[in-house]
Amino acid sequence: MSQRVRWSTALQNLKTMLIPGKYGLERWSYTLQRVSGVVVSLYFIAHVLETGSFVGGVTVWAIPDYDFAERAYREAVSFLKNPIFDAGLAVIGLLVVFHTINGVRLVLAHFGLVLGSPRRREILETPASFSNRQRALFWLSISLAIFAMLYTLDALMGVFRP
Repeated sequence: MSQRVRWSTALQNLKTMLIPGKYGLERWSYTLQRVSGVVVSLYFIAHVLETGSFVGGVTVWAIPDYDFAERAYREAVSFLKNPIFDAGLAVIGLLVVFHTINGVRLVLAHFGLVLGSPRRREILETPASFSNRQRALFWLSISLAIFAMLYTLDALMGVFRP
């Protein structure tokens, strides 16, 4: 197998995983779980780096210069008081809540608590791996994630306040 064919196959597999258009709810759940996990992990790394440098970084701890720390703090606060960052935090809230609730659904499924009872599959019937309980938990995770995003937008920007 040539290198070009391998790359083409790998790109096709990645496209199939990330664009679940013609697939069912199971594939959407899988894709959203993976994407939300990656985005939340990247946000966590960026958050740790940003928080570490929020008051001036290591120099404040090594050589206490409180004027420099206060200046760095004020600059960081003025930089982060931006509607774009607030919208980003709302999206992070959505992803964290979805990833958490959907992860609980996956754990329950792995322990067999939300799986449907096995039955014989009929001819030409598409197999369904989602039971009604799993489907309900998936939609609950979507609903709570949207609620978390709206709550975050209201808390940070006052979107729904008169």
